[in-house]
Amino acid sequence: MTTHHKLLENALGALGLPEALVACALGRTNPAVFNLEAPARWYVFPPALIPLWSDGSWPTYIGYWKHWFVEREPCFVKMYVGSGLMTVEIARTCEQLMGVLAMMSISLEDGVTPQLERFATTVGLDCLDALDAQSLKTGDDPKGFVNVDLFKTLTPLQSMADGSSAYTGDFPAPANLNRKWWETSCSFEIVDQPLCLPADAELPAWFAVDVEKKPLFDDFMAAGRLDYAWLTLNSTGWSIADARQALVALQAQAGDEDFDQVVAYWLSVADLDAGGY
Repeated sequence: MTTHHKLLENALGALGLPEALVACALGRTNPAVFNLEAPARWYVFPPALIPLWSDGSWPTYIGYWKHWFVEREPCFVKMYVGSGLMTVEIARTCEQLMGVLAMMSISLEDGVTPQLERFATTVGLDCLDALDAQSLKTGDDPKGFVNVDLFKTLTPLQSMADGSSAYTGDFPAPANLNRKWWETSCSFEIVDQPLCLPADAELPAWFAVDVEKKPLFDDFMAAGRLDYAWLTLNSTGWSIADARQALVALQAQAGDEDFDQVVAYWLSVADLDAGGY
């Protein structure tokens, strides 16, 4: 095992992810979708993402999304690197994530293949028949997933009806003003979304593309607002060099051994030649 793979394994372990998912991310379990690569390649991603698979044809990531220092439920997302790192919630549980992959495979292969059956057995996914039946009605449209028992509770945002107030997760739903989502979110989570804010509210400075992020980050760190500093670090406007320094500064203040593992992994892949995000 290479050092990079070991650091990824350590980070996944620190996040408490199940062994079946760790095996997928390390490439020990072949994905049901042929064009997904594991371990994921570096196409640029912020430290809130731990990629599980990458697809170089877009490129895109499927991965675990966690906001440290912020009261947010971690989830699984798809990130579109070529679309401003647009990030969408696709699953809220490991089982749902495996269901999403199964639906991708069923759509690409026009049905359940022997490889998908082996994958499902390996990761403990036991609803292939229900997923296959739903695919005949709505294809791989995430809005149709809610008709499968696996997605009926803890339904991910991408599978909710647009503007639905029934969503119970923490991913920002800008059309839903039941909570102040803008105070616990970053810019990549609202790319290409219509924003509805109360008249007395405004987006925090880290969402603004014309605000220099490093000085803003430094101000939040000086004020002891690790949450706002983190959200700033995970919004657009960073060089990789500055982001690396900022992440190390956060690490020094956090004093969290689990966070240390995530930092070590991100620093191992964050290539300076990538420029920034």
